Amino acid sequence: MKLNVLAGAIVVTAGLAGGIDVWATRAENDDAVFSPQLAQLDAALRGARPDLAIESAEIMLAGSVNVAAATTLIANDRTHTLSSLFVENDPRRGGANDTITYLVDQSDGSALSWLAAPGGPVVLLPNAVTEPEVDASMTVWDGMRCNGPTMFKLPDTGADPDVLDGLVFGNPAAIGTPFADITHAGWLPGSFFNALVPGGASFILGATVTFVFIDGQGNPTDIDGDGRADVAFREIYYNRGFPWGTGGNESNVDIQSIVIHEAGHGLGLGHFGKVFIKNNGTLQFSPKAIMNAVYVSEDREIRGTDNSSFCQIWANGK
Repeated sequence: MKLNVLAGAIVVTAGLAGGIDVWATRAENDDAVFSPQLAQLDAALRGARPDLAIESAEIMLAGSVNVAAATTLIANDRTHTLSSLFVENDPRRGGANDTITYLVDQSDGSALSWLAAPGGPVVLLPNAVTEPEVDASMTVWDGMRCNGPTMFKLPDTGADPDVLDGLVFGNPAAIGTPFADITHAGWLPGSFFNALVPGGASFILGATVTFVFIDGQGNPTDIDGDGRADVAFREIYYNRGFPWGTGGNESNVDIQSIVIHEAGHGLGLGHFGKVFIKNNGTLQFSPKAIMNAVYVSEDREIRGTDNSSFCQIWANGK
């Protein structure tokens, strides 16, 4: 569904008559590709904040996308994809022991939704509807065992809490100050996603962008010596050009399904597993997981591979 606002009226210019098309991806780390667009944003960030760099953007796709489409964009083609994690008690973050803070940017919290079927009435889902869905999704990860971190929500004070949107739109005044480890930066227009990937507005559902600390030479820091870059914060963006819902209507993209997935990236999980379209038209997942880089339908279940990957990161109280 493409949605344009013209003279205060919402005009549906194209529909998803059959719902979200199925697509497949290799979804392996080796499929990460250098993004000139992300590199340009990284250069702009370093000019404004010499202690930070953009490492990567994990994108979740929808629609008919080439089977080889990469799901990880990297900002530096010399180093490829860096493994990066939050460092416990990192004084630069001010993070508490075993706590990950998150914030919901209420200023961009509204999404659009099919009331019933595609082609019918379009309704606005205000922040009062979408924010509880985000909270419920963070609670899913908060309930994970194996010594995982506590999710602690910070209030939105009204100050600009995110960085990337200001870089994308070339507005220094909109380059905000992150207050949380993970910022759910809201639903943005298609032009934002086109800035990540040419034509991205038509197939990117969500994107999680990782920012890392860098030293005076511009290299990612590793203050705990674990061989992983130190994450400063992550920002998560959702595409307002798709129809979103709170579950039970397959015409809409389920908010919790996508937020759980993107929050997984926020906590350090990457994409894994493959999705195949068999000759009879049915799907085969190898394995089925919340961190599959494909959205087919509502799915909020944390499975074995998701759990084991999460525990590998957090079991030692990292």
